[in-house]
Amino acid sequence: TETKAGMGTVIIVLSSVTYALKAQKLLALERIYSEITKSVKVRAVRGCGYGLRLRKREQLNAALAVLERNGIKSLGVVDA
Repeated sequence: TETKAGMGTVIIVLSSVTYALKAQKLLALERIYSEITKSVKVRAVRGCGYGLRLRKREQLNAALAVLERNGIKSLGVVDA
């Protein structure tokens, strides 16, 4: 199901679909669930437009820490 904007979801912007796939797997190992998305909001930050939509906004800091520990740099965060 599609989550409506304002319902507490957030998108981590990544540089490519390859990084989005890798990041999604790493986050799932930490029980942080996400969906790969290609969004206009993401394209405003980065041309390719790929990101990970987190199901729970409150997991953002933990998700960013997992990515940083694994050498995956986020290009920003936008509201979903």
